[in-house]
Amino acid sequence: DQIDEVGPGMPYPSLGFSEDYIETPATTKRGFIVPVTKEAIFFDRTHLILSRASEVGEVLGLNKEKRLLDLVVGVTNNYKSNGTSYSTYQASTPWINVLASNELVDWTDVDAAEQLFADMLDPATGEPILVRGTTVLVMPAYRHAAHRVFNATEINYAPGGAATATLAANPLGNYRVYESRLAYRRIIASGVAAADAKKWWFIGDLKRAFAYMENWPITVTQAPIRSEAEFQQDIVLRFKASERGAAAVLNPRYVVKNTG
Repeated sequence: DQIDEVGPGMPYPSLGFSEDYIETPATTKRGFIVPVTKEAIFFDRTHLILSRASEVGEVLGLNKEKRLLDLVVGVTNNYKSNGTSYSTYQASTPWINVLASNELVDWTDVDAAEQLFADMLDPATGEPILVRGTTVLVMPAYRHAAHRVFNATEINYAPGGAATATLAANPLGNYRVYESRLAYRRIIASGVAAADAKKWWFIGDLKRAFAYMENWPITVTQAPIRSEAEFQQDIVLRFKASERGAAAVLNPRYVVKNTG
């Protein structure tokens, strides 16, 4: 913002670059093989063993979802900016994106979280970050509360001691609301009491806050028939699931965690 005016016929000044970077974690390969023997097929009275064996990708998908949610809710942290590691959610400097005792009850709770976005500054320039919340993640216990808050047709606002009440259109019509049972269970698994975990909710631009660095997606393949394993061990079918990637925090300033 300290740019001088350029006079007529005068050359334009030059600007340079400074170093500013984040380090994402190294990707890792995950996967397994499910072998099916001739005996397992022959003595299977349910006729389900082949279909269950072919669903190996679902197990790997669940593992991937858990790792992503652990990063979103703050169970794991891998944000590293300019060589320094930080926790995703901070209650003080260098940024504040945790709001305690902010149970999702009405639009004022959403407004309180949005005020944290208003105070977010770019660490390199000190200028406000152009961030706007687009997504809300709630726990199952607050599924209907979120529906009431974000989909109400109008709000009735009557501040304490006011002589009149004000009816207005709901200002929260631009959010996409999601609820996750698995996120709730991951928070409890981290040591948070269930009574407290159910009140947690997150708001922000999650696509700009988090990313999944992927080399290849979840892939399920079947080994060819009449393989060496079938000849030596009577393993007539094998299913392999694999994927390589890692969940990463790109910029924690784009999300706010609210606790009850």
